[in-house]
Amino acid sequence: MRLGDFQGEVLRGTEWFGHDFAGQRVAVVAPGREAAQIVPEVAATARSVKVFQEEPDWVVPMPVPGPNVLGIAVARVFLRWQVKDPWIRRLLTPDRRFGSRKTASGLGYYGALRRPGCKLITWPVYAFAPHGIRTAEGIEHQADVVVLGASSLFATEGLPA
Repeated sequence: MRLGDFQGEVLRGTEWFGHDFAGQRVAVVAPGREAAQIVPEVAATARSVKVFQEEPDWVVPMPVPGPNVLGIAVARVFLRWQVKDPWIRRLLTPDRRFGSRKTASGLGYYGALRRPGCKLITWPVYAFAPHGIRTAEGIEHQADVVVLGASSLFATEGLPA
């Protein structure tokens, strides 16, 4: 799979920060901890945002000091409070233990996912097409800009732009 097939703009790592996405269709490809940081900023100006979640991560509204028991309680309550749809909540819930990886602070993440122009996609990215991203179920999602999280599978493999 070559990222080079995509004809739009590709932003890696933190290149998205401060970028004006006005009127653009944006695809964010990142694990949950990075998406929690990227999506609120991108969704503020983009016409539409599709979040291709590589894996869900625990998201807390702010850093939680203390034992993991407190952190997991805060993360679960925050998720339940912010995401009313049980199916979307399940897609955003990690299968792994809390604290096994750095958690993400993302006060605006779940709110951004509720915006009309924002959609969570959990199907794996299968290919980069000239005008977007094709997922494993065969749907091609149109995009003008692709934002790759710093630890995205595609950003770390050194695929050509």
